[in-house]
Amino acid sequence: MKDRKKPKSEGLDRSLKDRHIQFLALGGVIGVGLFYGASQAVKIAGPGVLIAYILAGVIVSIVMRALGELTVERPIAGSFSRYAYDLLGPRMGFLTGGMWWFLWVATVMSELAAIGKLIQFWFPHFPEWVPGLIALVLFTLSNLMVVKIFGELEFVFSILKVLAIIVFMVFGLLMILTGIFNHGNVVGLTNLWAHHGFLPYGWFGVVQAVSLVIQGYAGIETLAVEAGESDSPRSSMPKAFRSVTFRVSFFYIGSIFIMLCAYPWTKLIHQDGSPYVLLFTQAGIPLAASAVNIIIIFAGLSSCNTGVYGGGRALFTMANDNMLPKAFSKLSKNQVPYISIIVTALAMSIGTIVTYLSPSYVYIWITSASAFASIFTWAVILILELIYRHKAKKQGRTFHYPMPFWPVLPIIGLIMLVLAFVSIVSSPLTRVSVFAGILWLVILLVYYQLAIAPKHKKEKIMQENSERQTMNG
Repeated sequence: MKDRKKPKSEGLDRSLKDRHIQFLALGGVIGVGLFYGASQAVKIAGPGVLIAYILAGVIVSIVMRALGELTVERPIAGSFSRYAYDLLGPRMGFLTGGMWWFLWVATVMSELAAIGKLIQFWFPHFPEWVPGLIALVLFTLSNLMVVKIFGELEFVFSILKVLAIIVFMVFGLLMILTGIFNHGNVVGLTNLWAHHGFLPYGWFGVVQAVSLVIQGYAGIETLAVEAGESDSPRSSMPKAFRSVTFRVSFFYIGSIFIMLCAYPWTKLIHQDGSPYVLLFTQAGIPLAASAVNIIIIFAGLSSCNTGVYGGGRALFTMANDNMLPKAFSKLSKNQVPYISIIVTALAMSIGTIVTYLSPSYVYIWITSASAFASIFTWAVILILELIYRHKAKKQGRTFHYPMPFWPVLPIIGLIMLVLAFVSIVSSPLTRVSVFAGILWLVILLVYYQLAIAPKHKKEKIMQENSERQTMNG
């Protein structure tokens, strides 16, 4: 890929260490979507939701392996949106960056809504929109500090989340296999089929849960964006991609499996909290339930923290590519794109308004709305890897982190993404994600044609005239 003439990403502070990189990616993807959103998906699909999580895990593994290859070859801020600019043209680069920004805005909106629900575990009548607004203000401020402080904060949050999942899995296994904390009742695997079967709502229930499950994995691609602020991307990124993909798949699929075995899924229908908290309540350990609820709130805060980071970097990259006003590329004295961060946070604050107006349905609405952006972004990543690898093979280039079984794996990934898109469209519950995503895509296209395309056309004409004058001279 050719480098464009204004690589302003060099102005970013490259102070993220290897441990920051790995845990930042975990922080982005392990959020309320797992701790709280899992119960919403189980209500729709029953134990069959496990199938949706496994399939989504396969898709994510393929996408991350493709993105890992691209990132190690060219570790830059902006990552896949800048790759799209180089390989598919400025229009596609702009659409990719714009859709990824939309993904983070919608994801953080859903996290903010869920935080309000989790606070009600202790204060049932506390307004749901207030905790989310406070969290957004705090993490906007943390993102305006030097990136190393942001990395350290996210490092601590991610450790807490991983610890919560491990403790949950240990307690769950004890309940399943020994009956400890479950009144001596050894349940084994019977809860997977004892309550109206493994697929109580049929395969259509699994289909309906797809958008919530995909959103739960959304954000893992932030790992590639962080390469632009890593102090040693070529050595740290391969290890980060391998470990993060495995850990996320293990934590998600493993904890969902244990939850479904240890806790009758039918009880989740009548509960509005986190299944992680409900398990400790069921075990008769209220103090542990409160502690886990606190950690889950930290998980939501962590994901919001990473979301503000990712959204701000998306706007910064598009400004560097002359697709947004230059103000978005301005760096503060701390070497962070402060205007991009503030604008991203303001867009996310719309979620608190929606939460105030409709607290009962806001989580599923906004979560579903981000699924289209996830599918779009992941499909673009796979297409970019296919194009880049094909061109590089023609040139006889070697790769530092080549994707195995090429081109079979990326093609399989694309087919699975198409099927996921069809499943979301077919469900009345999640169809809003397509409408919201397509509407945003149209807005991006209109903006590009009116504000960016004429400028690019003018620049191209000026460049051709300059080259012609040089040849004549």
